[in-house]
Amino acid sequence: MATNTNLGGVFTTDIDGKRNSNVFLSTENVVGLIFDTSIVGGLDKALGEDTLAAQTFANGNVVELNTTKDVAEAGIDDTVLAGIAKYHLDSFFSLAGGTQRIFVSFMNSDEDPDFEAVELMQLASGGIIYQIGVWTGKPIAKKNKDGSYSVEAGNVCAKLETVAEVLGGKVGITNYEGNAPLNMLLSAPILNEAVIDIKKLPDLSGLDMPKVTALLGQAPTDTVHELMYAVNHVADTVSYVPVGCVGAALGCLAVAPANESIAHVASFNLAAVMQDAELGFGNLVEDAENKTYAAESSFTNIKTLGYTKRNAYLHKNGYVFLVNYDGLENSIFFSSDQTLSTGDYRSLARCRVMHKSRRVVRRALLPRVNSNVEVDITSGKLSASVVAEFQNIVIEALDKNMVEPGTAKPQVSGRTCTIDPDQNVLDTDAIDIHYSLVPLGVTGEIKVTEGFSNSI
Repeated sequence: MATNTNLGGVFTTDIDGKRNSNVFLSTENVVGLIFDTSIVGGLDKALGEDTLAAQTFANGNVVELNTTKDVAEAGIDDTVLAGIAKYHLDSFFSLAGGTQRIFVSFMNSDEDPDFEAVELMQLASGGIIYQIGVWTGKPIAKKNKDGSYSVEAGNVCAKLETVAEVLGGKVGITNYEGNAPLNMLLSAPILNEAVIDIKKLPDLSGLDMPKVTALLGQAPTDTVHELMYAVNHVADTVSYVPVGCVGAALGCLAVAPANESIAHVASFNLAAVMQDAELGFGNLVEDAENKTYAAESSFTNIKTLGYTKRNAYLHKNGYVFLVNYDGLENSIFFSSDQTLSTGDYRSLARCRVMHKSRRVVRRALLPRVNSNVEVDITSGKLSASVVAEFQNIVIEALDKNMVEPGTAKPQVSGRTCTIDPDQNVLDTDAIDIHYSLVPLGVTGEIKVTEGFSNSI
């Protein structure tokens, strides 16, 4: 008869406690780019008929591109939108490098006046995009009879803010519909005019549109001027839309941690795609015989504007534009990362950080939806243990995720989470949670006092 014992040894069994991780894959560097084809007469004119691009982007299809090879395989060449699309995608990959995630689509704002293509792109991506650039020929402002420029109701900035609010909610209002917050980067003409006075640019800073950033500027090269002339002369009516810099801006955002400004001088030198800059408007004179802009045309080179003019006419009015800094030769940078707001969400970086925190906190809390919670038997309100449990869920999610991707470097200065225990969950079936972030500071200005001293 066999013994009822086994040969001695140490043996182990793995068990899975089904503990959920609060570390989530961040998509803060995923971007999108939408080209409005209304300036050339619509999608057929922009993409061609029976071309690879026409097949790829038919009916507003959203396509993810990861490398320059993908750009070519999607059919985007120098003929698509008169070369504008390829130029911006080349700029994007030149700055961001290969193996990036950029979603691309083409639309016609004459048929889609509310820019619903933005919502379609975010939904097609699964809600992972943090920022979408829009290149359009629709002007931001209108010229009045007295010669002044004004921004009217229903302008392109307002339309982009509205669609972004559908996707991510409006500041100060409980968001029930959209849980895919993002920011919009707009590349559009100030006016559809040959002559634009920089002194009359409308003030966008007070529009209270924290989800929109207005970009100005382009490279002052023959190639850019040829692109600009070509795209503005496809349709029967001549237009004056700058080529812009939206591809470069998205290229910076594709590598910038959520907390970092694309205007950070040490990180985002645009020299790989431009060594000088201009606004792209001023006094445009056509040379129709040679199909180009005449030599006497002025595109307003940024070096012709001193600090005072840049600050008063551009920065103070809410624009993000291309700048140079004395002493840094052949280098171009973004002036700031401001949005069309003067409040807490006045910069892209602050918006991106809050958008990231919302995503991670929401994902951490979702498993607790419709779960049981213990109440204090003497009051019927939340028990101390439940308050502590939910606070820990939020704090842990923030601490583990609000760091620069691939590092332990924090993206906020601090955080707090408060839950009022005096909540009648038995009647409401709801728990109210409040968390706050202390953002990182930004050295937009560094002021130095200099002088001589008799001693040290």
